[in-house]
This record gives sequence, C-alpha cells and structure tokens, in this order.
Amino acid sequence: MNLRMSATALALLAATAAQAADYKPVTEDRMKKPEAENWLLTKGNYEGWSYTPLNQITTDNVAKLRPVWSAATGVNSGHEAPAVVNGDYMFVATPHNQVIAFDAKTGKQLWKFVREVPEGMGALHRTNRGVALWGDKVYVGSIDCMLIALEAKTGKLV
Repeated sequence: MNLRMSATALALLAATAAQAADYKPVTEDRMKKPEAENWLLTKGNYEGWSYTPLNQITTDNVAKLRPVWSAATGVNSGHEAPAVVNGDYMFVATPHNQVIAFDAKTGKQLWKFVREVPEGMGALHRTNRGVALWGDKVYVGSIDCMLIALEAKTGKLV
C-alpha cells in the first residue's frame, strides 16, 4: 500500500478538515431561539412558521433570483424530507436510507451515509421524513426502524 499522498490530496484533506472545524453544535437555546440564517428544524422553528425573517429577498428583487447550485442524490423518487441547515452545512435525507451533507454555499458534497437495507426487507414506500440535529450529531430514522446517529462533520456512524 502506498501511504504517500500528493500535494493536491493533502490540500483537499486540509481544506475539508478546516471546513469541518467550523460546525457549531446545536443546543437547546439555539433550538428555542433559532438564528434567522440557519434552518435547524423541519419548519424552521418550534412554532412551525415555515419561513425565515431574513429580508434580503423582496417582491422587488424576487424575479431576479437564479439558482446558485443544484445536486443529484442518485434517487429518482420519494423525496419528501426538507433540508436542514446549520452554518455552512446542509443535510438532506433521501429514500433508501441516505443522508447527504453539502456545503450550503457551494453545493459541494461533504459526505454521504448510506445504510444498507436488510436483505428481504420489503416496504411499500422508502421515503424518509428528514434528519434532526443535536449537539454535533445528525440523527435519522431508517426504513428498517433504526435510529442512526452520525457525526455532523464527517458522516461517520456513531
């Protein structure tokens, strides 16, 4: 096995580590008083507002909006879970037991977790309803009724 890495690979690892270091843990106080620039809960806050108090987008400039990035999940149907955002991290759950973390500003995939469906498992629908954030973890329920905890920075199974 060759353990030497190219300068490009080392730079990529350093950049990923630097980015991962900025994850701000989700606390009870942040959940009760969510920051407008984040979307820590499915509907934005405990009251279920489903909108943000940010005011950069108005009726005067909404027609000028253009997509900044998009991403494919590799799953063609059943996407029903909203994304949640904490700082530069956007977390998306998809059908078939996937959780994907993106850089919210660039759309770059940071990590992807897939829990294999047990052999013989049948399900009428493989939809996922989303993730929950707490501390430095991302939690998701799987199609086979397991609660999964992942490190928010890396996607590593806890």
